[in-house]
Amino acid sequence: MTAMTTPSADPAAAASERVRAALEALGFEPRMLIHDASTHTAEEAAAAAACELGQIVKTLVVYVAAEPMFVLVAGDRRLDDRLLAGRFGVGRKRVKLASAEQVLELTGYPVGGVSPFGTPRPLPAVIDDSFQRFEVLWLAGGAANAIFPMPLSVVVRLTHGEIAAVST
Repeated sequence: MTAMTTPSADPAAAASERVRAALEALGFEPRMLIHDASTHTAEEAAAAAACELGQIVKTLVVYVAAEPMFVLVAGDRRLDDRLLAGRFGVGRKRVKLASAEQVLELTGYPVGGVSPFGTPRPLPAVIDDSFQRFEVLWLAGGAANAIFPMPLSVVVRLTHGEIAAVST
C-alpha cells in the first residue's frame, strides 16, 4: 500500500484526488491509502485497512420517492429498505437502489469507490446508526482501491448526515 501524493492522468487516481481536494476544502486532511489490491468489497477494504468489517462504509445511492440520497451502511450490515422507507414515511416500493450507471452519473464515482465527498452536486445523507459502535470509519476514496479513515463525528458533520436505523 502506498500513500497517494500526486494527481495522475489515471481516472481512478483523478477521482481519488477529487475526494482529497473536496475534503481539504472542508478542512479535513484525509490520509488516503491507495492499495495494489482492490478495496471494492467491504471485506477487501477491511482487510486492506486492518479494521473490523463494521467500520467499512458502504456508500449507497438510493432513490427514496424518486429523490436520490446517500445511505451509508456498515460493511457488516445490509440496507433494510423497510426501515429506510419508514424513516421517510413512504412505502417500501418507493425505495430503489440506483443502477451502476445512475451512481456514476450522480456521483462521478464507480460502484465500489463511491465517496460522499467531491460529487457534482451534494446529496442528502442518512448514516446507519450501527456505526455508533466505532469511533473511526473507513470510506471509499473515489476508486475501487482507495480508502481513508475518518471519525464518525466528522462523517456526520461533513455530510450533514442524519443517523438513523436503516440496516439489519
